[in-house]
Amino acid sequence: MNELRLENTLKSHRERLRLSQQVLGQRVGVSRQAILAIEAGRQVPSTSLGLQLAHALGCRFEELFQLIPGGGFEVRIASTGEECVRGIPQGTRVAVGWVEDQWVAHRLSLDGAIAADAVVESARPPGKAIVRPFLTSPQLQNNLLVAGCAPILGALGQRVDERYSDARVTWLPASSRRAMEWLENGLVHVAGIHLSDTQAGEDNASEVLRTFPDRRMLLVNLTRWRQGLVLAAGNPLSIRAVADLLRPGLRIVRREEGAGAHKLITRLMASEGAGDVELTGPFAGGHADVARLVECGAADVGVAIESVALASGLEFLPLVEERFDLVVPLDLASSVPVSRLIDVLDDSRFRKEMEHLPGYDGECSGHVITLGGS
Repeated sequence: MNELRLENTLKSHRERLRLSQQVLGQRVGVSRQAILAIEAGRQVPSTSLGLQLAHALGCRFEELFQLIPGGGFEVRIASTGEECVRGIPQGTRVAVGWVEDQWVAHRLSLDGAIAADAVVESARPPGKAIVRPFLTSPQLQNNLLVAGCAPILGALGQRVDERYSDARVTWLPASSRRAMEWLENGLVHVAGIHLSDTQAGEDNASEVLRTFPDRRMLLVNLTRWRQGLVLAAGNPLSIRAVADLLRPGLRIVRREEGAGAHKLITRLMASEGAGDVELTGPFAGGHADVARLVECGAADVGVAIESVALASGLEFLPLVEERFDLVVPLDLASSVPVSRLIDVLDDSRFRKEMEHLPGYDGECSGHVITLGGS
């Protein structure tokens, strides 16, 4: 950040305890006018006075005083190639985090499902922008950016937010390939992947070793799940096997190349001798989107995880069992936000919640494998 200013919450803490400016001033040995000036931001207290005020109000110093960006600051934008050239539009809502010694921002959806950390003030192509934050600098620095396609990442992030005051999580929905690309390029702290179809999850590990041959990484299991065909309720087209997907005119949901679902359907179609067949259905941005397209009749079948099919009252034909793992650089694992995330995987409330979600298996949740490096 290029400019910081001191912000305080002195007035709200004082009023919460029903103290007048006069009384608070007497407790710390200053005048009512001094308290008024501090609350209004016209006077910056000394370290000694700041600590006395925190003690008098029964809170921590950093709860009273925070350094926040004074105006906009520059971020690196995790964006498409077109946005890198033309710049991201002014007013765009973004999530912001401190990743590998730089500020990074991710564009958020327009539906408001994820609260924004900042908005874009102006673009600075290629790939940068000036943003105006809604949060303080410590809050932004404690924001853990986690990319992946597992819907349960949202619940995991909420548990971190509830349990700890020094860490927060922003879930960025993304395919396995996109999540790994962001991690490789220093645009997120953690990537979630599901590229395996074996009991031990070697494919996930192999992908990590291929992408990060010279860096030590942690592979932390979040869950196991089944991936398969999502079909309309009652399976009106009587789709029973992968071979049925070769029927002419069948609308099959497509996913972006490199997504776990895309790799699975490509491999299975090739096993039926149809590796060069081009799918003709609509595109989906994630597992829940696959279920939505099938449910509304825009597609006949798609590949997604069991939980989204069951949640939408759709039929599900299992094809493979997979691990969904979190990929974490070892040198980030000791940071407070990352360690909080890993700790919550052992939280009894989170585990109980997973037990009651159909299609998830948390038996190995929290299991850690160290990969790569020397």
